[in-house]
Amino acid sequence: MKYDILTDTAFFKAVQNGNLDDATANYGEFIERVVDVCSCTDGKPMAFATLSYTEVELSAVSCENPKVSIMVEKVLSFIHNMQKMVEDTPSSELKTTKMSGPSLKWTGGVANLVELVYGLVEMGCVNDGDVTIGNLGNQMFGLFGLDPIPYSRTYTNIKSRSVQNGGRAYFLTEMRQMLNERIDQDARIMRGR
Repeated sequence: MKYDILTDTAFFKAVQNGNLDDATANYGEFIERVVDVCSCTDGKPMAFATLSYTEVELSAVSCENPKVSIMVEKVLSFIHNMQKMVEDTPSSELKTTKMSGPSLKWTGGVANLVELVYGLVEMGCVNDGDVTIGNLGNQMFGLFGLDPIPYSRTYTNIKSRSVQNGGRAYFLTEMRQMLNERIDQDARIMRGR
């Protein structure tokens, strides 16, 4: 988990811009994210860091709209209460996430994973398109036990590739081709029954 996960939300951006409608529309999702942070899957120190960082950033927002200011005060109060709850919860009772089965290991090239991340963001199929490259990249790299990298640098390298077989995204093109071949093979098998 990154410490800025709560400030990288539609609610926080709406509050910064003083947009009451967007802040209201995204309030519930923001509160859910605060609760997720407090589940402490990454431990108390990360939950404290995330909540403290968010508290500082929200406190620095100056709102001309009094209704937005009231929402900020409510969220700050909630964050403060959640910090206390995390502090008072014994470590033995904290939720931990363990994947069943063996851990996953990315065995392809790093550029391939970056292509996949950019492709998923462009398709808008994660969080209804409300996810940043960095957030999704960090999550996916973490899933495969990899340290995050500067994604934009790898993306620049992908953009500078020569156009081969109709595109620069070699990995996604090859994935598409291999999946279509698998589907065709399965269809032939089904027809042969």
